[in-house]
Amino acid sequence: MVVRESRKPIQFKLPLANSEFGPIIADGPIASDQPLVFMAASVYNMIKEQSRESDPREVGGALLGQYCEDEGTRFIIIPTAISCVVGAATPVSIDFPPEFWQQVEEEHAEKYPGLLRLGPYHSHPGYGVHPSSTDQATILQAFSRPHHISVIYDPREDRVGYTCWKDGDLMPPSSCFIYEHDSPEALVQELMDARPD
Repeated sequence: MVVRESRKPIQFKLPLANSEFGPIIADGPIASDQPLVFMAASVYNMIKEQSRESDPREVGGALLGQYCEDEGTRFIIIPTAISCVVGAATPVSIDFPPEFWQQVEEEHAEKYPGLLRLGPYHSHPGYGVHPSSTDQATILQAFSRPHHISVIYDPREDRVGYTCWKDGDLMPPSSCFIYEHDSPEALVQELMDARPD
């Protein structure tokens, strides 16, 4: 598998060294050989709440954020997400129909034009955070750049994991950092302004 050339990361101060972020907690073991992922607590809590309310059916949506770098450390910040409220869901699958991606396109262009579509999130009620073969096919087809990720949350294990690309391979799930920010709206604007294209 050849991974398409990615956008270059923007220069942005690492949240762990930025006093406007805090507190920051690690939700499980963090992989040292993958980009760090920082997810807003509001996004994390929304995913958890949706997943628990819909159990045993899966839920999902799209993650928006920015691909960043600080002194050679590459990382991803996820300040917002768009939930999928159309399509069909079962205990082992969720359908992201064209209508949902149209909604993402419109909301992205209208509210978050400088952010990147980073990838999907969805729940795995009772079967862990490893992507299924269907998940892997979806990721390979639509989200194959190095800054793309896929987040999976298991509401029964209360565990989150993300997968990402490294040297053309889909890496095993790693945990995220969950952050609070002094001014979430200002952060979104700053991240959008950093990539006006």
